[in-house]
Amino acid sequence: MCVKSRPFKTARCILHRNGRYLLAVHSSFWGASDRRWGLPGGAIERGESPIQAVRRELNEELSLSNLDLTKLGVFQYKKAQHMVFAAPLAEEVTEYSTSELLDVGWFSFSDVTDMHRHRKLHAYYELDAINRLRRLSPPAGD
Repeated sequence: MCVKSRPFKTARCILHRNGRYLLAVHSSFWGASDRRWGLPGGAIERGESPIQAVRRELNEELSLSNLDLTKLGVFQYKKAQHMVFAAPLAEEVTEYSTSELLDVGWFSFSDVTDMHRHRKLHAYYELDAINRLRRLSPPAGD
């Protein structure tokens, strides 16, 4: 019997504004004692495309819709593939679903680099994804 697996496990998004990046602590990842920051987004449900999944997840987690999403590409983590998108935001996000997220925060590139070095990022590909975004469209004044 052959079981067909989904090509992507999750769809994530780098939300960025003025050279800062929004990261979140997902309630499903970690308890309050071991908080690791990751990109907003989540699991791709059966029948969903990655872009449908990231739009649904951003709406559920952050009440965001109608974003101008750019596909950054595929990143590997724990033997699975994760599709990452990026979207600029006109305003900072400060409110979030407490059933989905424990916290959100805006971080500079330097902050994310330090978090990576100190193993405070969830999937370890967050910094690589942000670097890919920065190569595609370098932030002004960074």
